[in-house]
Amino acid sequence: MSGLTSDKQVSCQMTVHSGRRASILFWRAMPSGSHPFLTSDPGAPVSRPFDLKTLLAFAAMYIIWGSTYLAIRIGLEHEMPPALFTGMRLVLAGLILLTLARLRGWRMRLSRHDLITVSVVGIFLLCGGMFFTVLAEQYIPSSLSALIVALIPLWVAAAEGVLPGMDRLSARGVAGLFLGFAGLGLLMWPRIIGVHGSGVEWLGVGLQILATWLWTTGSLISRRRPVKAHAVVATGYEMAIAGGILLAVGLFAGELPRVSGVSAGGVWALAYLTIFGSCVAFTAFVWLLRNVPTSKVMTYTFVNPVVAVFLGWAAGTIGLISSPEPVDGWIIAGMSVIVVGVALTITAPTRPPRMRPAPRRVAPTAEPSLAEPPA
Repeated sequence: MSGLTSDKQVSCQMTVHSGRRASILFWRAMPSGSHPFLTSDPGAPVSRPFDLKTLLAFAAMYIIWGSTYLAIRIGLEHEMPPALFTGMRLVLAGLILLTLARLRGWRMRLSRHDLITVSVVGIFLLCGGMFFTVLAEQYIPSSLSALIVALIPLWVAAAEGVLPGMDRLSARGVAGLFLGFAGLGLLMWPRIIGVHGSGVEWLGVGLQILATWLWTTGSLISRRRPVKAHAVVATGYEMAIAGGILLAVGLFAGELPRVSGVSAGGVWALAYLTIFGSCVAFTAFVWLLRNVPTSKVMTYTFVNPVVAVFLGWAAGTIGLISSPEPVDGWIIAGMSVIVVGVALTITAPTRPPRMRPAPRRVAPTAEPSLAEPPA
């Protein structure tokens, strides 16, 4: 996702098409448009030489996904209404991916289970995580938004640690959690003591943190309910469904008259997010998962926030946005601590899941208990 959004970020063990099973760490900044219906192909080579095609794929994943936060801010500055902005992007990107899937001859029909799953996950990831990121960027710099989104792996790891049947963190992973959240504290401290920032920024921070919680929830649901559809097909439907919901929200909220005031910059931002953020970078990500070791692919979780911070400052310097986004000692320190914390967490070994206690056996009765399933 747009990025968020984490695009691209939860430890997934999913049954994929062809019945294969794989385990990856997948979390993405929502605005990138990436989703947890992705997995590496266990049967694909993972020792591909680092040639030009691989280099371009990594560049697309790093730079494009890292730039989606800035593209959102540009769209908002050019009067794009938030719900219609996000909805149009998702519907168009979903249609593009589904068209690609049909041209490739992949199965388009979803089972009832898969359709329910992609719908529910899309509501949490995209209507929740991605859309709330767009709302947050109305009040906070895009770079701060990206750094808060970078915490998603930590929220996911913390949630998995308390849920039955999911891997738990080792001591190194727990240290990464504390370190990452300490980085968030460093980002917030100058606002707490009044060094810089305004009261309205706290609204944006709250919205962005809520976005990460919604994205985390969708990621956990996707792991609990694996789908059998091809990753591109599942993601295409997810985007189209979530985008349709957001278009309805925008129309209901009265955003349509605002579209007439959108300038060319807003249209270009929408086109960039749709084509590059949700399709080109997404395709590069899928290709890399099939050709490069997953541990190398997941380095985007460290790189994207750094790219977003630099681009937010550079875009303001050259006049692409109204003013340069701040890059001071607090931002650099918070960013560094968060990146190190995330790196520790997602590379740490895990402990076996905490299993539910086995049900106590009781003597059979003539009629089934209402507390147990009929089959």
